[in-house]
Amino acid sequence: MLEQPRTPRWAERIRDERRQRGWSQKQLARHLFQAAGEEIALPEFESVVRRIKDHEAGNSRPKDPYPLLYCRVFGMDEAVLFDRDGELVGTLPMSGDLIEHTAWIEQTNVGDSTIAMIDETRYHLTQRHTQTAPAPLLADVLRLHRRVLGLLRGGKQRLHQTRELFRIDAELLAHACILLGDLYDDESAIIHGRAALLSAQEAGACEAAALSAQAKTERWRCRYTVSADAARRGYECSPPTPLRVLLASQEANAASLLGDFDRAREALHRADEAAASVAGDSGVTPWSCPAPRRALYALSVALQASDHTAALRAAAAADDAWAHGAPWVAGTWAQVRFAAGIAYVMMEDLDAAAEQVTPALSLPPEHRLSTITNYLVRMDARLAAPRFRGSDMVTTLREQIKTFNSARALPAPVEEDA
Repeated sequence: MLEQPRTPRWAERIRDERRQRGWSQKQLARHLFQAAGEEIALPEFESVVRRIKDHEAGNSRPKDPYPLLYCRVFGMDEAVLFDRDGELVGTLPMSGDLIEHTAWIEQTNVGDSTIAMIDETRYHLTQRHTQTAPAPLLADVLRLHRRVLGLLRGGKQRLHQTRELFRIDAELLAHACILLGDLYDDESAIIHGRAALLSAQEAGACEAAALSAQAKTERWRCRYTVSADAARRGYECSPPTPLRVLLASQEANAASLLGDFDRAREALHRADEAAASVAGDSGVTPWSCPAPRRALYALSVALQASDHTAALRAAAAADDAWAHGAPWVAGTWAQVRFAAGIAYVMMEDLDAAAEQVTPALSLPPEHRLSTITNYLVRMDARLAAPRFRGSDMVTTLREQIKTFNSARALPAPVEEDA
């Protein structure tokens, strides 16, 4: 009578680990799907159940991505769950070790293709920055950040893959920092900004995006010197990209809030010079600074300098850029309208101020970010001046500002992964 072939030890371990947890094969399949998440594609459910049956019977040795997923589900090391089953008996121990080491290198928990897909998703999230309401976008950014964090904490990725994951996470955290500030959560924003900088340093990557996020957050917190210095550091380390243009513009804005208009004008000049060397700035990411956005920064500097003529000239430059095909972004447009309205209030031309402000008051609540509502706070403060008392138009404008700002954008709860 022929002896039945022995079931491989790895097959017995898969079966025993499943049974110890009281799971059926279908329940194990569900856990494999959870471990795969969004970054690993699995076939249909019944096909995965059939694979499990084959694996436990020893009919076929698990192939990628199943070894990784079993190890994640059982919380075991691959070298323990899948041994060599005596296949290398008689082989020199050193050779066996090298074979195991080579297999580990080739079958890491995180493949380069997985990391590339994660980075592609991150890129698409930045492309949605001006097209999607910030609250749901923030939820998506933080969800992807948690995926990356899970891989960093639990994976066996190689050194270059770890650095790449830290680089991706640095950009995700910087993006989250911007969105949190837009949604009036400055404390969370600064924490994410600092984490972004640390992750960029850990990756050995460019720190410019993290410093840009930090500069914006510090400006919201009225720490203008810190903001200007962070923007300058980012400008110095940034390659010639749209982000470098943005960083110079951010430095100008913070410097003007300090009252250092020489530094502000010099920074605006550097922004223009940097823009001249950058082609194809689409203006659809948090790190872009096309002509209308540069004009908005110049407008803001002019308002700080109480130069209403320069402010209106900058507003006209933004409108001209849009007329000639520059990307139109609702948030930038609303800020230009409100800032131009402030310039007209400074000139005591209330009709012109109302003409500028009124169209932008229809901006949907989910897009009423802190950078937008803050302009109306400044306008309201000017309209409260004694010289405007008794004006019906001022009363109407102030009531419209109050209504607009009371329906501002707020963060949506971030759903936890199942």
